[in-house]
Amino acid sequence: MTHTRSIDIVRRLYSAYERADLEAFYKDLSHDIIWKESDGFPTPGVFRSREDITNNVFNVLARDWSSFRFNLESLVDGTELVVAVGTYRGTHRKTGQDFEARAAHLWSVSDGKICTFEQFADTHLMQAAATASPLLA
Repeated sequence: MTHTRSIDIVRRLYSAYERADLEAFYKDLSHDIIWKESDGFPTPGVFRSREDITNNVFNVLARDWSSFRFNLESLVDGTELVVAVGTYRGTHRKTGQDFEARAAHLWSVSDGKICTFEQFADTHLMQAAATASPLLA
């Protein structure tokens, strides 16, 4: 049996995210995942299952933002810990305001499964886009 490196597991998750392949995205998450979204992020909190993540993160982002993406720029291999660095970009549905914010994601992997996710992001820029006066058409 070959051992898949943690960085390859996380890279596979981001690749699935880019393809909008949710089945592949969730494939390597542990059944008892701890998923932490930053305070100030549009979906703050701690989520502990695929359903929690889908309902409280991805569905909320799709509802409130006409576009919302994380563009991965680099991965740092820390063996069982992997750090992803990139940029969030989005447009708020009600205000029409765009934002661009730097972010880092910290992933822990054990026995071939992602056990934890923690997000660090410049959430002020996201909040500013979400609370701005709507653009006039």
